[in-house]
Amino acid sequence: MAKEQLSDDQIRTIVAREIRLANGSDRSELSKKRTRALEYFNGEMSDTPPEAGRSSVVSLDLADTMGWMLPGILRVFTASDKTAEAEPVGPEDIQNAKQATDALNFVFWKKNDGYRILYNATHDGLMTGNGIVKAWWDATEKQEVTTHTGLSMDQLAALVSEEGVEVQTHTANEDGTHDIKISRTKSYGCVKVDVIPGEDFYIDPDATTIDDARFLAHRKQVTRSDLVEMGFDRADVEKLALSSEMLEPEQASRGENTMDGETSAADNATELVDLYECQFKVDVDGDGLAETVHAYYGGNKDGGVLLDWEVWEDEPIFYDIPCDPVPHRWDARSIADQTMDVQRVKTVLLRQALDNIYATNLPQKEVENGSVENPDELTNPTFGGIILKKVGSAPIVPHATPFVANHAFDAIAYQDEVITRRTGVSRQTMALDPDALQNQTATANQNAQDAAYSKIELIARNMAELGWRKVFRGILRLLIKHQDRPMMVRMSGDEWVEVDPRPWNADMDVTINVGLGTGSRDRDMAMLQGVLANQMGMMDRFAGAGMMRKALEMMPYVHNTLMKIAESAGLKSPEQFYPPITPEDVEGAIQQAEQSAGQPPPEIQAQMAIEDKKIQAARDKEMAQMEADIQVKQVELQKNEALEGQKLQYDFAKFEKQQQLEREKMAQQRELELMKMGLAEKPEGGGVVSREDERANNVAQSMDRMMQAISALLESNGRTKTITGPNGKSYTVQVN
Repeated sequence: MAKEQLSDDQIRTIVAREIRLANGSDRSELSKKRTRALEYFNGEMSDTPPEAGRSSVVSLDLADTMGWMLPGILRVFTASDKTAEAEPVGPEDIQNAKQATDALNFVFWKKNDGYRILYNATHDGLMTGNGIVKAWWDATEKQEVTTHTGLSMDQLAALVSEEGVEVQTHTANEDGTHDIKISRTKSYGCVKVDVIPGEDFYIDPDATTIDDARFLAHRKQVTRSDLVEMGFDRADVEKLALSSEMLEPEQASRGENTMDGETSAADNATELVDLYECQFKVDVDGDGLAETVHAYYGGNKDGGVLLDWEVWEDEPIFYDIPCDPVPHRWDARSIADQTMDVQRVKTVLLRQALDNIYATNLPQKEVENGSVENPDELTNPTFGGIILKKVGSAPIVPHATPFVANHAFDAIAYQDEVITRRTGVSRQTMALDPDALQNQTATANQNAQDAAYSKIELIARNMAELGWRKVFRGILRLLIKHQDRPMMVRMSGDEWVEVDPRPWNADMDVTINVGLGTGSRDRDMAMLQGVLANQMGMMDRFAGAGMMRKALEMMPYVHNTLMKIAESAGLKSPEQFYPPITPEDVEGAIQQAEQSAGQPPPEIQAQMAIEDKKIQAARDKEMAQMEADIQVKQVELQKNEALEGQKLQYDFAKFEKQQQLEREKMAQQRELELMKMGLAEKPEGGGVVSREDERANNVAQSMDRMMQAISALLESNGRTKTITGPNGKSYTVQVN
């Protein structure tokens, strides 16, 4: 026969019992350990009180060690813009996984003050062993009351027509305007992430991990007004007893104020009460299978009220960030567990060393009783003071104290080595000891730093894989299940896009990108450079063998290597330096390569282009030289023409002048001979024509006929020019 469903009273009884069990002896031991860790961190060592009148100095080894480990661990998670990265389940999820990656990091870092959450959880993990993170979907509706004055009728109608607006008061003014007071209900559905103090977290004592725990709860003190605003029945809220919890030891160590629940308010709306938000497993419907129940329990542990409960089908809301997990135990080892005993020993040794130094610097004195008239100068000496001794008294003898503080300092140095072996934090890794670098090669020093830093890397890896991966996976599934509308997300770079988580695959897992230390980063960069060289070599071999498709298909892999190199160098946004290469880009490059397959190889094409350019340049040079030569020839021809013309004119002038002189000479001789002989011939015109004149005329006519024959010959050969001689006749001459 099937069992009936559990009633509210039965659920209340189960919750009260689980709270009582979780608050048992194991929790008391954990509480004592957390309290002692906080005291040691603050330098309040109640278990090692100083002796009266002696040194009370405290060695802050826990605070120093955590102070040097925190920056390295935080740098591991903040080295990249993509702390968490969604992994696609199949090829169809690749694009959604990219959007989910940006959405996860945006919600955590921007919407929930991610750095403070990361810092607080890491700090709690290092100090107490487990940092507790709570992630849930907050669908609380809040009311905002606003007052608007001087509204027109259209403005009033538009305002009251908005969704969720309720008019509380309305006044119509004489000038036609309106004053109105409204309340607006807004739904702030979003993912919330917070860090819970260890003393406010309850877990069943038999749990080995937080995932298989039977009971988990978060206790917090809230006001009655907060509970009513959360939607709980006001009558049930009024029944809750005031919070009578005294301060937890951890809270007292933090210096928090007393929280007895009483307030100075006139009403009980601001009275503090205890609220337990619980998740536990129980068979609710009697089918033999345990369901996860989410319940709110208010009031004292034993006499409280069950405010609400439901069968929980959502993601877990509690996660832990372990420091140094212990197999088969939930509570992990902390840095406090590994340094508190050393801090106690160093505190004692340091006090003893200082006491010895004080005694050495201010030794005791042996004085005869009654021999000093001002004994106050001995007990409280002053600089330059005078000790008045009685006459005949014994001299004052200092009682020397042996100096043994150096042995204490040697023991303190040994204790520092113990901390180094346990945590990896040393003067060398903190760069505080310049002598540590003496007589060491760079490689040996780097190896020593890497070995010491490996402990910090191990802690960061534990926190990433066992804690933060689950937190971000829970955030992803909360977005997929509850984000019922698209949201604006800042993608990589400065691009804002609208993403809709509803179609994302809820089976996608999450990977935490853990940045490594400086030495490991250098090794990774060197290795990635080798991978890049091998990839480029493979592409060249594929291209040389005619396998152009395989060569181009290597492009996305080369792009991934370049992105990893940029990330290893510490660049947060490597996509700003290397544009993405899509499958469409690769396919387009392959098609283009196939279309140009009939052409010569690119190397030959490039060589041919170079040769063509050389030939064209030579042709251009020859043409330019020919044009220059032609211009020079033309100038020379013009110059020669002028010179030849001048020379020819000069020759003709000289020839004519000689002929004229010859004629005159011959005429004079003829006249002389005629005068001697008395023989003169008369020409037709009545004058006398001598034989010499006739001979001269014949010579001139012969010259004319010769020049005309030369001109005709030159005209038949070309390159001639017609000029005018001194006698006024035209002649044709050759131009060289």
